[in-house]
Amino acid sequence: MKETFELRGTVIRMARLMRNLSVDEFSKLTGISPNYVAIMEREEATISHRNYYRFLRALRRDLKVSDQTIAAFTLIVEFEENKQEVLKNEEGFEVK
Repeated sequence: MKETFELRGTVIRMARLMRNLSVDEFSKLTGISPNYVAIMEREEATISHRNYYRFLRALRRDLKVSDQTIAAFTLIVEFEENKQEVLKNEEGFEVK
């Protein structure tokens, strides 16, 4: 098991939705454009070091999301991805 976690776009989206914030509202808290926030949430690009801390600060300070909640969301996302990978591998497995 990993000792650390990295902030992922899907986790940012989950936390934002948990607080019922729109992308526009969240982008104002972070100082990052709404388009870039949406791209990061869809994980279509990597989060720069500078924006990583902007996102993290907004989650912690403005949305009052704890590190434990961020870690829990990360585990949920990773579990779902692993589950999808297992299902994909099982579909390709030929039983005789």
